[in-house]
Amino acid sequence: MSNANLLIAANTLWVVVAAILVMFMQAGFAFLEAGLTRMKNAAHIAGKNVLIFGICSLVYWLVGFGIAFGDGNGIVGMHGFAPSVGPLLAVGKAPYSFFTTIPGAGAYLFEVVFAGVSLAIVWGAMAERAKLWVYFVFGVAFTLIYSVTSHWIWHSGGWLFGLGMQDFAGSTVVHYQGALAALAGAILLGPRIGKFGHDGRANPIPGHNMPYAVLGTLILWFGWFGFNPGSTLAVITGDRIGYFGYVALTTNVAAAAGALGGIATAWLVLKKPDVSMMLNGVIAALVAITAASGFVAPWAAIVIGFLAAAIAVV
Repeated sequence: MSNANLLIAANTLWVVVAAILVMFMQAGFAFLEAGLTRMKNAAHIAGKNVLIFGICSLVYWLVGFGIAFGDGNGIVGMHGFAPSVGPLLAVGKAPYSFFTTIPGAGAYLFEVVFAGVSLAIVWGAMAERAKLWVYFVFGVAFTLIYSVTSHWIWHSGGWLFGLGMQDFAGSTVVHYQGALAALAGAILLGPRIGKFGHDGRANPIPGHNMPYAVLGTLILWFGWFGFNPGSTLAVITGDRIGYFGYVALTTNVAAAAGALGGIATAWLVLKKPDVSMMLNGVIAALVAITAASGFVAPWAAIVIGFLAAAIAVV
């Protein structure tokens, strides 16, 4: 076996491991959302993560992966729909010539779990308000939209990529896009039943299981070590061997700063430490560092994480 083939094998192994870590984030979302909602809806909230990932996986294989990373123009990919054995085992060849370090199958696996995370973000904001059929319709529609915008930003032929936009691991593609869809869904569905009283005042709806929420956040933090470092798509990046380790470091210190920033800001604003705000701080920090994790120094990652957490709490 040549050195080039050994490198492709090593790259593929790393990317598949990273994809598994990112897929495990679905469990994190399930625990976090179930813990922060009412007990009567916990099973429904947790179960929808399995359903939406199933929908996303099939739609992304059928058309989404081709739209996002198939050869095409600056707007959409035009090839690579419902890929079979040949394209999935090829490296750097049509219709997925964008991927030069891993075969198409590894690329699909890594990219579909990203799409699944973005879709999970949407449903977290629509908890306790959506019927089953909405999951199917919105899941298909969002996966298609996600595929188009990821082509714009991540594919070397995308129009935003051509303008110099950089989003290392998906702050915009995954998290911002998911957040916008979540906002639209929340506005469309309205508040949860019982959230507002007859006088218009907001009523607190505490989660039923804070340990679940803590466990979910820790799983998300763990999964982010696949999310950001895995986006190198290789064990050697340029002349940097094992650069994914550096990306993991910036990710970790940002999340750590987010935990401290979240609880400190809650202490100042609410006059008491709040565990849920600390968890929000961790997640906000991880989202904020995702775009820059491959580009910034550790001290900058700490600043980004702390400020993101403070803003999220305020």
